[in-house]
Amino acid sequence: MLTKSVFIAVLCLGILDVRVSHAASGSPVTVTIPGAVVDKAKHPAPPANAGKKKGIGNRALAVGTANTPDDDDSYWIEQIDVDGDGSVEETNLLWDDEDKVLYLYADGDFRCANGKPASGGMLIAIFADGNPAKKPAGSGWYAVELDAGECAVKAAGVYGCRFDAKQQPTACGVATLDEKHDELTVVTAAAD
Repeated sequence: MLTKSVFIAVLCLGILDVRVSHAASGSPVTVTIPGAVVDKAKHPAPPANAGKKKGIGNRALAVGTANTPDDDDSYWIEQIDVDGDGSVEETNLLWDDEDKVLYLYADGDFRCANGKPASGGMLIAIFADGNPAKKPAGSGWYAVELDAGECAVKAAGVYGCRFDAKQQPTACGVATLDEKHDELTVVTAAAD
């Protein structure tokens, strides 16, 4: 009886492992968060001419960062390779100093996981040291808005990944933005 229980436990762990592996590699988009972008979040330094905004992004990738009606955050634009594809994009940056999250938003070209090109908005959030959510510095998430068929997705919507402090994906799939917790909620698909 004990052998049967151990076998079932090992089998369940194996199934769980397959789903986690599938979730981590299940992004329809290939994004590599460059070290320079992570360093910006770990050591945020808005320029002296930074403006003030209460959010960042566009359409389904818009996030409000105001914790109170009079709260606003530093906002500026830089030319950086935000997604690690080798091309520089005009990138909007917003430093949420209360929640210690650096947000980056860019409209541009990116690469699908299947190797085909795509175009649209991309929102990235990276947690800094001392964030109240107690997330590891350098961890975060990214999200893209895709049309049906783009990057081989069946339905239009927001897709993204959460990543750890080494920028390795931990969960990928259909996503929704959780502004209250500065987080991306990911629904992962089970392996087929």
